[in-house]
Amino acid sequence: MNAYLLGTLASFGVGYIACHYNLVTKLYEAFNDIPSTTHKRHLLYVFVGLSILFLFIFIPLYRIAEYESRRNNGYPYRTSAREHLQRRGSFTIES
Repeated sequence: MNAYLLGTLASFGVGYIACHYNLVTKLYEAFNDIPSTTHKRHLLYVFVGLSILFLFIFIPLYRIAEYESRRNNGYPYRTSAREHLQRRGSFTIES
């Protein structure tokens, strides 16, 4: 549920920013200002290559982090921040 909410908010935010600042038309104009088609093709190859590398790195890291967080959820020696503060004497419980 949180992933859907976060995705919805992120897409709304990106859409709003793109609409407000006319980012799509500015990117199109900047891309058309490149003089040669060879440079455009190389720029497109670099963009696609970086996008693919991002997906190949981001998705496995996300899955590894999710797996590790589920695996270590029941670690028996885990202490809370409140317990750490109580041990140091920095946290007092007022009744």
